[in-house]
Amino acid sequence: MPDKSNLPAISRQITELVLAGSPAHAEEAINETAEQLGDLAVVEVLDAMEPQVASMHLSAFDGSKLSLATLLISPKAWAQSLAFFAANWSEDMIEDEPEFLAESLFSHIHGVIFASDDLDRRAALLHEALATDWGVTAMAVLFSTATSEIIELTNEIHDRGAYSSGQTSSDHDIVPLALSIARTDPEAWDRVLFELFPDWLPGEDHAHAEESDEDGDEDDAHGYDYAPSRTTQELLLRLRKQVPSRTTSRPAGSPSLGEDIFA
Repeated sequence: MPDKSNLPAISRQITELVLAGSPAHAEEAINETAEQLGDLAVVEVLDAMEPQVASMHLSAFDGSKLSLATLLISPKAWAQSLAFFAANWSEDMIEDEPEFLAESLFSHIHGVIFASDDLDRRAALLHEALATDWGVTAMAVLFSTATSEIIELTNEIHDRGAYSSGQTSSDHDIVPLALSIARTDPEAWDRVLFELFPDWLPGEDHAHAEESDEDGDEDDAHGYDYAPSRTTQELLLRLRKQVPSRTTSRPAGSPSLGEDIFA
C-alpha cells in the first residue's frame, strides 16, 4: 500500500507553488502525486487545500488546458473553491469588462463540469455547486449571456419536460450546461432561473408575454417585459459580494520550492 504520510507536506508544497504564481509546477506536483500514490491521494491533497488556493489553481485551467486537478477535485471542494473565483474582480473590471469576466467564468465552470463523461460525477458537481448561493449566482451569470436561448429552453422544458427538451434553435454552448442542471436538479434549475429572472415563478411559462405588440421591439416579442432579467453586470457584482472574507497566509513550516517531498 502506498505510504500517504507525506500528503500534508504535498498539500503544503502545492499551496506554496500556487501562491507563488506557478500553476504549471503545482500541476506537475499533482501529477507526480497521482503517479506515485494514486488518484485518491490527489483527491485527499486537493480536499486539504484552502478553497481559495484551490480556486487560484483551477482558475488557471479551463476546457482548453488539461488539468488533473480539474478531473479529480471532489465536488464539495470544487463548490467551496467556486466561492473565491470572483475574488480578484474589481468593480471597475465588472463595469468595463463584464463579457470577458463572464466568459472566463464559463470556461472554468464548463471545463470542470464536462472534464469527463462520468454522469454521476457531473451530477455531484452540479448538486454541490448549486447548493450554495454563489454557485446559483455563478450559473445565473452564465445564463445572462444567452438570455434568448435560456428563455427558449425554459419554455420547452415547461411544455415538454427536461428529458424531452434540448432541440433549440441555437447551438450556444450554454444549452448543454443548462440542460444538465435542469435534468440533474430541478429545484436548483428553479433557483438559477429565479436569480436571473427575479419575477419568475416555478411552474409558470414566464418566457412568453401574455400579449405582444406587433410594433414593439424585439425584447417585447421575446417576453422580456414579462420576465425581465438581471444583467450580466448586476449578477457579476452580486457574485463578487458573495466572496467570503477570508485570506490565505503562507503555511507555517511548509517545504521550500526545491525540497523533494517524495523523499
